[in-house]
Amino acid sequence: MRAEDILKEYAEVVDKEMEKLFENRRYLLYDMMRYHLGWLDENLRKVEQYRGKRFRPTLCLLVYSSIAGVYDKALPAAVAIELIHNFSLIHDDIEDMDEERRHRPTVWKLFGIPHAINAGDGMHVLANIAALKLRERYVSSDKILDVLEILNNAVMNLCEGQFLDMSFQDRDTITMQEYMEMIYKKTASLIEASCKIGAILATDDEEIVNRFSSFGRNIGLAFQIVDDIIGIWGKEEKTGKPVASDIRNKKKSMPIVCVFESDRRDEIVEIYRKEKLSEEDIEKVLNILNELNILEVCKKEAEKFKKIALEELEKTGIKNEPIEKIKTLAEFLIEREY
Repeated sequence: MRAEDILKEYAEVVDKEMEKLFENRRYLLYDMMRYHLGWLDENLRKVEQYRGKRFRPTLCLLVYSSIAGVYDKALPAAVAIELIHNFSLIHDDIEDMDEERRHRPTVWKLFGIPHAINAGDGMHVLANIAALKLRERYVSSDKILDVLEILNNAVMNLCEGQFLDMSFQDRDTITMQEYMEMIYKKTASLIEASCKIGAILATDDEEIVNRFSSFGRNIGLAFQIVDDIIGIWGKEEKTGKPVASDIRNKKKSMPIVCVFESDRRDEIVEIYRKEKLSEEDIEKVLNILNELNILEVCKKEAEKFKKIALEELEKTGIKNEPIEKIKTLAEFLIEREY
């Protein structure tokens, strides 16, 4: 089964469950959320379009299913995870002043910053409400508390990661260690939480829970490194962003951090100190990256973390169809172009 087919299958299940949270919620506040989630168009009419990968909740459901054989009990938690991811995107778009996401105006661009902040906050609260619906699946109070603790720790990590990412923009250079800490908090921690929650809801076996948690952490790190690669070398028709968009925005992503730790550091620092980069500046940065073979360096790092992740999966000792689907998704997350 192709990764895209797996994601589509589980996205439909997650969205159907997520839509229940929005029943009888009629204010524009909720329509802004529906718009961001891809259910409404710019005129707030129902629309069928690409809504994002939904791979975090998919991982949660597949991990649960690999242990328990079914996934229905984990659905409320999977919805909570997807809502947390999306509330953070609404806020990230404001903080980064990004005007487009998934080829459409961002929430703040369409409705204004104050409304967008409120929509993001509201979506965060809905995530907790979704998690509490685990009670309706006869999940024990202790397990629900565990899930809420994992989710809230992941949100705190998201906030810390976003803080670090923004603070890096005011500095000339950062170290690879600092970069890895930032991407763990900003990206990998929620993916780790998705897998850990799927496992913890299905078993009390701490070793199994820890193996899936480690899988999520490492595949999350690999995922962000690939995102950094796409942010510079990705094709506009695939990403919806111009080529080298991360360079245009002077993002200190992994390829740039690699240059900071090379003998070409001063050249990059001088260019990045400019208020706005010209096309010539962008070309210079791309030339430096190509001369240092940075693309291959980053690809090897992503492969390294993917390998560790798959080894953790093997150590669970579980062999079934959901595990094979998880492996397929892991390969897709590293090979993707968007």
